[in-house]
Amino acid sequence: MERFPDTPNSRYSKPTVGGIFSSSDHDRFCIGNSSAQFETFFPAVIRDTNRNLYETGIDALAAILFEHAGHQVPITLWTAENFCRESLKRLSTKLKNRLRFETYRSSEDFQKIGPTDVLLYLHYNRFDPASKDVISSIRHRSNATIVEDFVQAPLDIAKFSGDFALNSLRKFSSVDVAVAYHKNRQRPTIGQTRYRILRKKAEMAKTAFLQNPSEELEQSFLKLGRESDDALVVAEIASAHPSEVDRAMAFDFVSARNIRRENHASLAEQIATRLPEMEILPGEYMYLMVNTRHRDRYRADLFAQRVFPVIHWSDSECNQVKSLLSFHIDQRYSTSDMERVVEVMASTCDQLSKTFNNEV
Repeated sequence: MERFPDTPNSRYSKPTVGGIFSSSDHDRFCIGNSSAQFETFFPAVIRDTNRNLYETGIDALAAILFEHAGHQVPITLWTAENFCRESLKRLSTKLKNRLRFETYRSSEDFQKIGPTDVLLYLHYNRFDPASKDVISSIRHRSNATIVEDFVQAPLDIAKFSGDFALNSLRKFSSVDVAVAYHKNRQRPTIGQTRYRILRKKAEMAKTAFLQNPSEELEQSFLKLGRESDDALVVAEIASAHPSEVDRAMAFDFVSARNIRRENHASLAEQIATRLPEMEILPGEYMYLMVNTRHRDRYRADLFAQRVFPVIHWSDSECNQVKSLLSFHIDQRYSTSDMERVVEVMASTCDQLSKTFNNEV
């Protein structure tokens, strides 16, 4: 992880943990021109579906639904309650507003799914082998179309057992590639969007900020990050840019996954030991998620110390997001960075305990 200059009087003297990748973060894990790892994790064909590459996960899902439904009447799409509502708006725009959304909150809701419906089955922060039995049961009962969402478990997509599957690699590193498995029929795509250009500018701005921290550069990369997200709201379905595909195919997924697993285990162990009030949710290599009734206080203190938890699904219908903290554990960081995260939270915990004792 890159460190800021040792300037104690500067608010930038501490390294950041979290936030957008810089333009150099990805390149540290490139392994040359070999595509062996990419082909292993994302084979060209799985059963009777073909690998297709898109710019984002929503582009991938839109392509799957477009191919599946064609120009039929509105599609009823079932999504998890913590699915980002803004993403669903983008999806609806790409499908010409021919989507009707339903939400599943528990396995009991699966019984309401009809044979012409589409279920977007979410692998929540990990791949759960038990999902195969659940998917088999849904298919047997309703014969609905099942699309598996591996955005939170991107390296496990080859294990899908539904009809179609998708992931996104842009949260794994700074590569704008989403993998989708479908029949590879005719579909509308475009080659490049304004999003990709803005995203790369944001990465370069963060790189400049890390090399020479300043308020101006910090605001620049944050502003570009917001603008790149806004640029995703387009009607076209965007295919992955060839240069992004090349970067994805040269990436060392194995080393990155191993570092993530190590950081997850380290952070989980420290939280369990020092912050037993927190509930650690299941995970493996994407994020470490915890539930705490003091979420907002912890998050404010973490932000003040330049530790930036992920803000997941802030516009979703899920009550759980109000108590959820989600930490970056990715390959940019080490176990010492995880220790720093815990130190900040332990300090907050001590302050909360003192406040409670004084009130009693």
